[in-house]
Amino acid sequence: MTTPPQAHSTLPQAARVLAGLLLLSGVTHLAQLAVYQHEANVLGAAGFGAVYFMIGIAIVRRWPAALHLAAVLPAIGGLLGIYRYFFLHTNPFSVWHVALDLIIVPLAVTLLARRRTEPAGTPSGSPASL
Repeated sequence: MTTPPQAHSTLPQAARVLAGLLLLSGVTHLAQLAVYQHEANVLGAAGFGAVYFMIGIAIVRRWPAALHLAAVLPAIGGLLGIYRYFFLHTNPFSVWHVALDLIIVPLAVTLLARRRTEPAGTPSGSPASL
């Protein structure tokens, strides 16, 4: 007889969306390597993409620091993407990635705030937590 999954085994929808956006951003950051030459700014962006992909996986696996990383690193990456667009390499990838960062960062901060304000007895997989 199998045991039914516990209530906290399902990742909340907002966390799934966050993980999906990070995974998508990671893939599209890395896709730049196939589109543009291997210039330093492209390699830097691809490096950020690899990190975003790993953060997306870490959120799915409920790694405790993942939300913090999802709030901070895309904020830095977004600022660097703006700089890159205006001063180094005008391209649609930069616009796309900054737009994703404008969704990812507030979503990660919201999930962090929910986690900090949830009652002590709330199961770790409830919609209010990650």
